[in-house]
Amino acid sequence: MRPKTPSLPTPPRFGTPAEPSVQPSRLRPQIQDPQTHQSLPDPPISNPRNPGHGQTPAAIPGPSRVEVTDLPGLSREPATTLSSYLLNPGLLRNMQAADEEGLRYVVGRKFVDVKDVGTVYVEFDMSLGTYRAMDLYKKLAPGPALFRNAGESTWSPARQSSTGNPLKRPNADNSGGASAVPARQPRITSMPAHLKMATSELLSTYFAQLYPHLTHGERIMELRSCNLSPLQHIRLRDDLIVNPSALPEWVTQHRTRSLDASNPSRFDALHEEIEPLLLPLRNGKLLISRLGDYGGFSESVSREFLDGFLAKLGYLRNASDCLFRTDIPALFRADERTPFEFYNDGRMLPRLKHPRGATTEKPISATVSLKLVHQYAGRGTDSPDPEYLRYNNQKNKYPGRKPGEPDNESGESDNDWSDASDVELDSERNYETIRHDQQVIFTYVIDTRKMEIVLGEENHLLNTAARDKGAWFPEDELEALISTSKRGIESERLWLLDSTRSRAAKVDDIAYEAGYQSRMDIEERTHHGADNRYQYDALIDKVALAGKPILTLDRGKEWFANDIVWPE
Repeated sequence: MRPKTPSLPTPPRFGTPAEPSVQPSRLRPQIQDPQTHQSLPDPPISNPRNPGHGQTPAAIPGPSRVEVTDLPGLSREPATTLSSYLLNPGLLRNMQAADEEGLRYVVGRKFVDVKDVGTVYVEFDMSLGTYRAMDLYKKLAPGPALFRNAGESTWSPARQSSTGNPLKRPNADNSGGASAVPARQPRITSMPAHLKMATSELLSTYFAQLYPHLTHGERIMELRSCNLSPLQHIRLRDDLIVNPSALPEWVTQHRTRSLDASNPSRFDALHEEIEPLLLPLRNGKLLISRLGDYGGFSESVSREFLDGFLAKLGYLRNASDCLFRTDIPALFRADERTPFEFYNDGRMLPRLKHPRGATTEKPISATVSLKLVHQYAGRGTDSPDPEYLRYNNQKNKYPGRKPGEPDNESGESDNDWSDASDVELDSERNYETIRHDQQVIFTYVIDTRKMEIVLGEENHLLNTAARDKGAWFPEDELEALISTSKRGIESERLWLLDSTRSRAAKVDDIAYEAGYQSRMDIEERTHHGADNRYQYDALIDKVALAGKPILTLDRGKEWFANDIVWPE
């Protein structure tokens, strides 16, 4: 499903839908059984009312089977090789305990505790189906594959079984050593393999017979011009097995319809297959690694058709060739900065040096998941990252020094785009820090309506061609990037969540109800290390009593970005 010949040379359209007549639409909400949310949906059947789109039951593969497969080629390096990947104990000080999946997080990065060895940074390896140790600074080659120890939050390298296939992971009843289980097993493999095989057969066998005068690259372009959905590739392959002498009539009809920009049904087949995947993918209920060859569908249709389809789904394309949306109602962010700091400055400024090339302007990272932002906020018990606390406020260009520390003239700025900002930063060095003892991490809900939002998972599914050309997408799980103006995000868009994560109020309203002197006193206590979340909760109560807007979130619900409905 991923031909390597370059795409058709239709230039992207920046900042506007590929088809002006197509209005962006919000993804429809989905309710899923939590016990089955990791499975692919059954292959959809195209609408029989649209001629040429209907798929006969015989042509449609059955529901995906769940298969437990042997993991290919796992390295059997001993645990001692992990020593090069172990983290300095000082980095573990503010890391929360492992969650139910055995993962620990710091700013979205994943870490695991290797039993009797130490803690390492990990990334998921789709080819192995599990996590493997990695060098946090990307100076070393990928390390050994790791497996979670059954019934524990710790992990271990794969162990050699005394009998049987050496590439198989140990079973729970093996007597030698503790059992280890790979991450996120079983894996769905039958449907992606079927799609890839069908496309390969179409190009190498049937299109070679139909178009013997064309090169392989030209046959790829011919297949793309049909603008078939993934399952339509399978249907075409099955039809050509029966009659390999000519393309079936439904393909000709579909191609004609797909090229007609005025035909409202031109995207129906692709829409029915792809659209149901998007919201589960955005919310982490469906992993990109489980979609297999679906991830290459964007290279199996013409660029003009793809741009029109993406516009129908509500996506736009920025100058970096990344897809973005402007209809995401909210995102969540954990931050050590107090609501009073945002109120005083009138905005939230970008902090970290994200690579350029994802958003139109400077990005601020956030997440689509309230549950995940709670982890980023230390689950209400951990302290902020000490490096962040070296800045007294968000306008400091350089970090300060704690009392008693020597001067440091080599401090580097976190704000490398300050020259592109409308906000003047403070360039003082070696000032004495005042918030190095702070214990509180705040959780904010950001009103992102009509803002450019780049979503990582959706770009990986829908925009692989841009990634191959070097476009940078968000890196962390369920991460989104907000393209900010040169003045940051206005404070009127920022809402502070209380410690129960069930109510939020605008930071401007919170500051107003507190009053000047109370703001100073509360913030000073926060900076000096008091765990005074209750004072901010009380201010949210005060905002509610004043009749000002309150965002209420049901504590029994798992909240995501698309679930937020803002109070009037």
